[in-house]
Amino acid sequence: MTPAPKYSATLRTLHWVMFLLVALAYATINLRQAFERGSDARLLMVESHFLLGMLVLLLVVPRLVARWRSPHPPMEPPLSAHLRIGAHLGHALLYAFLVVQPLLGMACRLVGGRGIGLPFTSAAIPWPAAWVDKELAGSLEAAHEWLGTAFYWVIGLHVAAALWHALVRRDNALRRMV
Repeated sequence: MTPAPKYSATLRTLHWVMFLLVALAYATINLRQAFERGSDARLLMVESHFLLGMLVLLLVVPRLVARWRSPHPPMEPPLSAHLRIGAHLGHALLYAFLVVQPLLGMACRLVGGRGIGLPFTSAAIPWPAAWVDKELAGSLEAAHEWLGTAFYWVIGLHVAAALWHALVRRDNALRRMV
C-alpha cells in the first residue's frame, strides 16, 4: 500500500483551524489595549480571547488523536536524524503550548475569583471564595503572558521551518499539510 502524499483531511483541517484560533487569540488580547479599561470594547476583546483559548483547548485532544491515528506521509527527501529530532522537539513545543496556555489562562481566572464560564454569558463554574489568591493569580497571569510572548518565537520558528522546507530544501513538508 502506498502512503498518502498528504496528512488526513481531518488533521489538515484541525491544523489550519487551530492556526486561525491562535492568531485570533493573539489579535484579541493585543487589541484590548486599544480600548479603555472597563469599556465594553475591551471586555469584548478579553472575552473573545478567553473563548478562543477554550476552543483551542477543546480541539487539541481531537488533533492529538488524529495525529496519532493518521498515517504520516513520508518526507521526500527524508530528513537527517538531527533534523528529524529538531522537528519532533518543535512539534512537542507547539502542542505543549496548545495545552498549557489555555489551562494557565483558566487557572488565572479561577484563582483570581472570576470562575470559568462560557464567555459572553453569566454561566460560570463557581470557585470557592476560600481558594481565591489574588497574588497567585497575578503570578499565573504573568506566566501566561510570558509564555504567550515566548511562543511568538516558537510559532515564528515553525513558520520559518515551513518556509525553509518549501523554498530552500524544496521538499514536500509544506505540501503534506495544505
